[in-house]
Amino acid sequence: MNLSASCVRCDLQDETFLHCIRDCVWLSWRHRNLMSLNNETWSLSRLSFNIRSMVETFKNCFTISSNGGSVDRFIKWNNNNFSCTILNVDGSCLGSPARSGFGGIIRNTFGHYLAGFSGYIQGSSDILYSELNAVYKGLLLAINMGIDELVCYSDSLHCINLIKGPQVKFHMHAVLIQDIKDLISQSNVSLCHTLKEGNQCADFFAKLGTSSDADFTSHD
Repeated sequence: MNLSASCVRCDLQDETFLHCIRDCVWLSWRHRNLMSLNNETWSLSRLSFNIRSMVETFKNCFTISSNGGSVDRFIKWNNNNFSCTILNVDGSCLGSPARSGFGGIIRNTFGHYLAGFSGYIQGSSDILYSELNAVYKGLLLAINMGIDELVCYSDSLHCINLIKGPQVKFHMHAVLIQDIKDLISQSNVSLCHTLKEGNQCADFFAKLGTSSDADFTSHD
């Protein structure tokens, strides 16, 4: 937006992104303004200390940690290798105004597709409500299919903690949470957290539900 490409602080280099946040000694410029506008004076030792502190802060932000950096993590749809039927679920909120939906997929222990489902939640933009509905509808579908042993994966840790935790009487979704608890107590169901990278098929069905107008659709 300036007529000149030079930095308006130091007028020594072009005002690139890296120059603004790393190369330009902003504290010196600020010190000059404080002297000119507020009659405030910093000692050279205080000024240099602040400059060194800022440089150290930026270095720490961009330096790779001593443990060798990031470690590869291999994620899959049944990340704990359970030898039973697996249900992956997900919720979704998309668009403006937001549309909410849910979905999931049921596979056997070998990964073969058994069923999928999706649904649209009218008048809601609450992602937690979508995640909880995905668990609830997925458990109902599995029970109706006569599945005896089931592991349900969700990438919403908050959702899982609410279901596994103590009763929450005053939560806005307390009734739905309790309904899920009741379904789990009546059947052989385990609830596990997964990362979104291992939940992409469920994410597809959740987005499908968001883009539809059907309350619930089973994809046999």
